[in-house]
Amino acid sequence: MRRWVLFSAASFVAILLSRELTLSLPILGIGPDLLIVTLVAFSIGERPRSAAIAGFAVGLARDLLLTTPAGLSAFAYAITGYGVALVGVPRGVGPVVGLFAGATFASQLVYGLGAVFLGPQVDPSPLPRMLLVSTAYNALISPLLMPLVSRVVRPEARAQVGE
Repeated sequence: MRRWVLFSAASFVAILLSRELTLSLPILGIGPDLLIVTLVAFSIGERPRSAAIAGFAVGLARDLLLTTPAGLSAFAYAITGYGVALVGVPRGVGPVVGLFAGATFASQLVYGLGAVFLGPQVDPSPLPRMLLVSTAYNALISPLLMPLVSRVVRPEARAQVGE
């Protein structure tokens, strides 16, 4: 229960901060996707079903703020949360950064392709730039968040993260 409350609060803050960072610190016009970072931090050591439910919930909240087809973020985030939970707990800084980067890339790819195919008039040309910049941004942010991630993950997995 405590983890869900922390995840909900962190997701709300991530939505607000993502918008602000995109406006104030963009790299090539693209900001970080802090909601993915929050979802990955929650999904590490979590059961796949719980991680997918969490991903669907935050994705649906994000969908309410966007003009793309409803449910697209929910679908992409649910898949991402499920996949991260299946991977398990990474050991060491490199695998943690790789997990955050891979999850960001996969989520942005599913979301971008879905927007291109389902969106009425979505231009696919910024998709490669969005994938690379968002993935790099989140990979740079993830080591800074490792102490927070290690506090939020399940107690039995806490000792293994970032060893």
